[in-house]
Amino acid sequence: MKKVLSWALILSLCLCLLSASALADGTYTPGTYTGESSGHDAGLTVTVTVDENSITDVKVDVSNETPEIGGKAGPKLEAQILEAQSTEIDGVTGATETSDGACRALSAALAQAQGNTPGSEKEPVQDGTFTGTAPGFGLTGQMTCEVTFKDGAITDIQVVEETDSATGEWFANAEELLIPRLLEAQSLGVDAITGATASSNGIKNCVARAIDAAGGKSNQWYLPVEKSKETVTIEDYDVIVVGLGGSGVLSYCAAADQGASVFGIEAAGKIGGNSVCTYGPMALNSEYLKNLFNDGKDYINPDEVYDVWIDYVGSEDKADIIHEAVYSSGTSLDYYVENFGFEFEGRGLLGSFVVPSWDKEWCVYSADPVTGWNILGPNKTFQFTRAMELAKSKNEKNDFMTELRAEKLIFDDAGKVIGVEARYYDGTTYEIYGDTVILATGGFMGDPEMMLEVYGSTINYMGDTVNDGTGIRMGQSAGGATYALKTMPMVHISQVANLIRTDDLTPDQKAVLTALALTTDVPEVTTEGEAWGNTNLSGTVDEKVSVEIVFAPNFMYYNIYTQDDIDNIRENGLSEAQAGATSMFLSQGGTLPEAGTPVADIDEILAVGAEFGDVLIAENLKALAAAIGCDEQTLSDTLGGVDTVYYAVPCTSWCYGTVGGLDVDINMNVLREDGTPIENLFAVGQDSEGVCNVDGKAYTPWGGQAQSWTFVSGKIAGTAAAAYAAK
Repeated sequence: MKKVLSWALILSLCLCLLSASALADGTYTPGTYTGESSGHDAGLTVTVTVDENSITDVKVDVSNETPEIGGKAGPKLEAQILEAQSTEIDGVTGATETSDGACRALSAALAQAQGNTPGSEKEPVQDGTFTGTAPGFGLTGQMTCEVTFKDGAITDIQVVEETDSATGEWFANAEELLIPRLLEAQSLGVDAITGATASSNGIKNCVARAIDAAGGKSNQWYLPVEKSKETVTIEDYDVIVVGLGGSGVLSYCAAADQGASVFGIEAAGKIGGNSVCTYGPMALNSEYLKNLFNDGKDYINPDEVYDVWIDYVGSEDKADIIHEAVYSSGTSLDYYVENFGFEFEGRGLLGSFVVPSWDKEWCVYSADPVTGWNILGPNKTFQFTRAMELAKSKNEKNDFMTELRAEKLIFDDAGKVIGVEARYYDGTTYEIYGDTVILATGGFMGDPEMMLEVYGSTINYMGDTVNDGTGIRMGQSAGGATYALKTMPMVHISQVANLIRTDDLTPDQKAVLTALALTTDVPEVTTEGEAWGNTNLSGTVDEKVSVEIVFAPNFMYYNIYTQDDIDNIRENGLSEAQAGATSMFLSQGGTLPEAGTPVADIDEILAVGAEFGDVLIAENLKALAAAIGCDEQTLSDTLGGVDTVYYAVPCTSWCYGTVGGLDVDINMNVLREDGTPIENLFAVGQDSEGVCNVDGKAYTPWGGQAQSWTFVSGKIAGTAAAAYAAK
């Protein structure tokens, strides 16, 4: 089979070869040394142990990389480094960014072993403006930066092309915050902007390639940036809100509206969290929406919604909370419209995903009048920002900080929660004291260890991964219990396992690869080798790849093609089903050929897909079972025992977030295991959404329910926290 190498991988190898020549004749001071760089994400490290003349051990830590691409490259890179005894390694095809980052980190570690520090002997760069291109967060194209050098320093960085902002609202934050820090530090070791990591690393990798183009060596520019050791104390707040995504902002607003002094903590560089990549909330018979869309008339029967909801969870244990989720959905939205200026789109009300009779069940945020819509929905951060400014103005003490990551609760000697300890991006520790704390950190999708503990598997994700379980763990540290932690993650979208953000395939070729993953007219096999065909819902084609897939082991299954199938696609084209199989939201900008149109480049598409982990190519059944990691006999029984060349294309879940969280009561107070409330500790949004759900099922899949819970739980918790503080 022809091996396809990307230009980016070739560049990565060239970088490694350049640095190798400088190291080949060097001797080391025996010991262990660590170098750090960024691959696709920040925090890629290489730790080497050396004797006087050789590398005796190496550990490549790729735990922050994309699990199915860079995350699997670590052992291969370690073996290559030990064999090469230098940075002269091949790298891992399909994991270019990770290979490139590992090469830079290795160079830094070996430089230390030779008595040098990063940047102490920088190769000179030419004066002038040079261009660098690298993948970022964008789905439909790469990022290009123009970088200007003068007298050995970077004097300007301009992003001249990007598609990140078409994918979501995080890019502008990375551009605005990161570039000034890169210029000030003159270092690529500056931390990525939390909540915009992929965009940040896209910018940094563009700058690295511009440095190389200017004659320098980018691995020498990863200088350590000194962190502050200062501790700052902030005291006497009524309410502390941990996390300023949707539910945190709405909690902050409700507490401020009651006259409370409120301090907000947000780990990301901007507020809004993953609420900014939703369409909008469920809102039943909102007066605002009735007047906007339905001539002032009710448009849905809430009694029916409540009954269906209770029947779905199969228990009345949380009937009072589910009642609030239903009957307060409209009134809560009205409250924030009236008091904090929220607006919703004039395109009308949307129907439920799974209950056809609920044809007017949820609504859509109004888009920013300047920037409009992105792939994931209307640009709406401006609404959350406006609401926060209104809330902040209600009390001169009110304040909030972004890029401040909460780490733990602070307790008094009696074990009562009295504040939050947090860390600013520059290293400064903040101790913030207050009467009440609202946890609003967005669930645990961004914590691989917690995902493995709860589900036995990680999952692909949309948006940012700031929601790393911090709030849930903080609640547990105070004695809080969890509820329905194993509710299935929020999934409405499927795609290939690894989006190809480089130009190794054209957009049209990527569309064909997506169709091979999503079509429903070929054999489907789970990671355990069994036929896939779960029908927890109504079993329609749309649900099968959008909601039902969460029930598949490891949140994925394989579409199986034989060599004859591929030959047929090459000669006779895609089937009708395949030609209509596209990914909602995660399309990569291409167009599928009409059914029956020969796909002459199918072999190239499959070869590149294999490099990126989107295709498994096996010579026979035995090899296919080994590639999938399942029992050969089980797989043989599923596929009818036919022994031929196979192509397995994974169809995988892409997740908005987790659902299960802390147990709460009707006031959103966190509950202990014995059911008693922790009176000054509250949990909202995805930190407590499990109370509306049940272990082992998909989260209540009506449409807009999770976003509605941010309004309902935020209003309740903000009001209750302010009332407690006022006692």
